[in-house]
Amino acid sequence: MIDFISNLNLDDSDIIVILGATATGKSALALTLAEKLNTEIISADSMMVYKNFNIGTAKPSIEELSRVKHHLVDILEPNEKYSVAEFQNAASKIIADLNNQQKIPIVAGGTGLYIQALIEGYKFNDVTDLNEAGKVNKSQRSFYNETGKLTYKAKVIGLTMDRQELYKRINARTKKMFDDGLVDEVKHLINSGVSRDAQAMLGIGYKETVEYLDGKITLDEAVDKISQATRNFAKRQLTWYRRMKYIEWYDVNMLN
Repeated sequence: MIDFISNLNLDDSDIIVILGATATGKSALALTLAEKLNTEIISADSMMVYKNFNIGTAKPSIEELSRVKHHLVDILEPNEKYSVAEFQNAASKIIADLNNQQKIPIVAGGTGLYIQALIEGYKFNDVTDLNEAGKVNKSQRSFYNETGKLTYKAKVIGLTMDRQELYKRINARTKKMFDDGLVDEVKHLINSGVSRDAQAMLGIGYKETVEYLDGKITLDEAVDKISQATRNFAKRQLTWYRRMKYIEWYDVNMLN
């Protein structure tokens, strides 16, 4: 990975973006690169914004958060809503601040809509009208559509791997989440007053665990449903990224 980082051409880059399907190692690369460049990470993940949603979101550990400053992690209470427009606005301000400090921020995450809105410069009329990701479609007005240019001088790194290997990683990560205490985490969230209908609780891993706790499915069924939903999510991520022609793709196995 060190050789990969050393060979990156970052001349005049405003930001570095690391994206890819879930479980491809985006967070690990972002952490290593941030330490190498003495910079900070901006999370582009629609679930990591929520406090106490840790295991099911594969949120960086306390140790990792202490090593490199992460932005837009643990900024909302579980019952609050968050939109792509709010992410774009917050991330833009952080990027400007870090650039003023002569740092190249690293935007890393798997929410393709957030990343695309940020670097293509989506133009939103009213943040309050954009709480649903489905309201943003291919006809969304953007700086990129109008000019053919990104809003930043961005190095956009995409991580990829063999599909079957990816699915094995997803299945293994799902099992690890339960081994690490996902059921107890969801129990604690419910007991602390988080609504089962909260935006955060509808995320993959959480809604299935709620079903298990409510006696609607068995634990094995919950594990299987989460693995399948995550694999389907990975497929949707890859489909989304295909429209982003400026991504530079790298096989994960070539980075080690």
